[in-house]
Amino acid sequence: MSLSASAYDRMLAGGWFRGARFMNKPDYICVEGDLFSPVHIRLELDNHEARNSHKKRLKINNKRFTCDIRPASVDSDLEALYQNQKSDFQAFIYPRLDEAILCSENLFSFRTYCLRVFDDTRLVAASFFDIGRNSMASLLGLYDKDYSKYSLGTYTMLREIDLAKQIGLNFYYPGYVLDDMRIFGYKLGLGEMKFKDVSGRWSDLSKYNRIKSKSVIYKNKFNLFVEWLNKRGIKGKTRVYPLHYAYNPHLEQSQFYRYPLFYEVYINDERYAASYDPEKDTFVWSQLCTSPFYERLLMGLEMSNDLKETPDYEVSLLECRNEIHLPCFMLNSDQNANSMPTGQWSDPITSLKMKASLK
Repeated sequence: MSLSASAYDRMLAGGWFRGARFMNKPDYICVEGDLFSPVHIRLELDNHEARNSHKKRLKINNKRFTCDIRPASVDSDLEALYQNQKSDFQAFIYPRLDEAILCSENLFSFRTYCLRVFDDTRLVAASFFDIGRNSMASLLGLYDKDYSKYSLGTYTMLREIDLAKQIGLNFYYPGYVLDDMRIFGYKLGLGEMKFKDVSGRWSDLSKYNRIKSKSVIYKNKFNLFVEWLNKRGIKGKTRVYPLHYAYNPHLEQSQFYRYPLFYEVYINDERYAASYDPEKDTFVWSQLCTSPFYERLLMGLEMSNDLKETPDYEVSLLECRNEIHLPCFMLNSDQNANSMPTGQWSDPITSLKMKASLK
């Protein structure tokens, strides 16, 4: 299916970014054993001027290395760069570079290019980017770790920006940073960034306020529910669930658990989860089971070291067998008498526990 260059621009301006075969716009990202929200950023190129340190980096590296730019394809040298760097990536990872950039099952066609950096004949860095009508979107940077002193990841982005300006583009999208402004924060040094605020407007980064971040609001609500449960003798463990937004268009999704953070509770060897539903503004009590569809949903994706080594993650695919939604005002004990949760089910242990908690 064809996606026009101007339509791609509109999607980028709307806060979407490309991840392999899909355009994505997640509200929550799970990394470093915690929950964050992406903050979409872009660089306006009309008045952009590189910092002195970046001009120096460009001068040094342009003298040392040669570059070429061509329509994207993947050869053995590029694949080797990807495999050597893959252990640094987070979340779920495509096993091969061609799957990450040039998946044959793309829902859309993209104008994707590759910038390659050579030291003589040795490939030492590469980056992939899409070009729309007025915008460039940076997708992935790879570099040889033996050349770390040359800041090749920054260098390829600087070269992308130079190219975008040369061909008359208006915007450069380096993806997103996370709402702590630390993770992926190196992108902010590329220039005077705008960010997409909660109202959907592109604003100066100086106006950013993390308190309004969706992940901060989510965690505040979630912690209120956990505290409420604890006071009523329901004890468990907080788990971070990266698979909350995994997607396969060929597989029915409705049965899968969809909350990025949950409080895991076992009652008589049955597994339950307490969480918050931001769409309905309700607290949610769910009965869980492990899904047999993990491989079909993930379609061969690999887990990062971050996922495998952080104990707070839940990396099994979960299905929701039953669910109760509790209006948030029910945490006010004065209003419990005339209110009951919606979506009750007949499991006696859970029903008794929840009804007892609401008294």
